[in-house]
Amino acid sequence: MKQDMIKLVKITNENLELACKIQNEIFPEEDARENFIEQINKNPYRKEMDYYIVYAENIPIGVTGIYSYNEYPDDAWLGWFGILEAYRQKGYGGIVLDITMELARKKGYKNFRIYTDEYAKSAHKLYESRNMIKELYDNPDDKDEYFIADIYIYSISLVDEPIDLWDNKLLGLKEQGEKENLYK
Repeated sequence: MKQDMIKLVKITNENLELACKIQNEIFPEEDARENFIEQINKNPYRKEMDYYIVYAENIPIGVTGIYSYNEYPDDAWLGWFGILEAYRQKGYGGIVLDITMELARKKGYKNFRIYTDEYAKSAHKLYESRNMIKELYDNPDDKDEYFIADIYIYSISLVDEPIDLWDNKLLGLKEQGEKENLYK
């Protein structure tokens, strides 16, 4: 499988329904439509939010994205990353992750970060295969009843400098959980 077989198409209002369909198939418990609408229309506490439909040979196979926080302008975060089940275990996830990290580097970010929970075991393997550093996120100011699993932050430097660990800086997951619960 080659990287040039993969194409990213930015999610807009015109392809929003396809993006939601893909995301809801990958994560059926999530409400992709509300999240994508918010992220397409931008959010004031985020510096950037760009999300893409992933195509392999003109077939939509997943979604990926980059977002960043105003407070942490050097850090790009992986968002809404997933590959449809029929295309998993074929190398697409690694290629799409690499393309997404390269996109973040080209945008001028110094660090690439991911947060995930303890249950995403195959994702952990993928991130670790890219030599990302794993930290338990347990900021006491950011815990609530919506996030009951352990949360991990994966980080890697996109420049020729060592990565600064996340070290439990506030992410705003409590706020996010409260907001997402309103959609249900």
